[in-house]
Amino acid sequence: MKKVLEFPADRIAKGIHAYCPEMRERKVNCQLNASLSYYGTHYFVDSPDLLPPGRGIVLVSQYTADRFTNGEANPKVGWYEYKVTSNAFEKLKIQYSISMERHLD
Repeated sequence: MKKVLEFPADRIAKGIHAYCPEMRERKVNCQLNASLSYYGTHYFVDSPDLLPPGRGIVLVSQYTADRFTNGEANPKVGWYEYKVTSNAFEKLKIQYSISMERHLD
């Protein structure tokens, strides 16, 4: 079974598309990938393109091949990692389709 639903990312509806791998739900191919921080104060967002700079959006790093240790070519090489506040994330939800992995407690 494929792990990602393949649709053109620009044709996916804007907003959050959450999936739960523990329930065998598949990841949707969206414009951005996001995860909530441990304490829930901000989000980490991965994007293939540079996001517009603004209040609450901080560029953390760019993924490089040496960051991944499994030896395989990772599709995230060249992507950008951002730290985003909750308020800025609310604005990103309006502009982009965002894929989020959720876990059962």
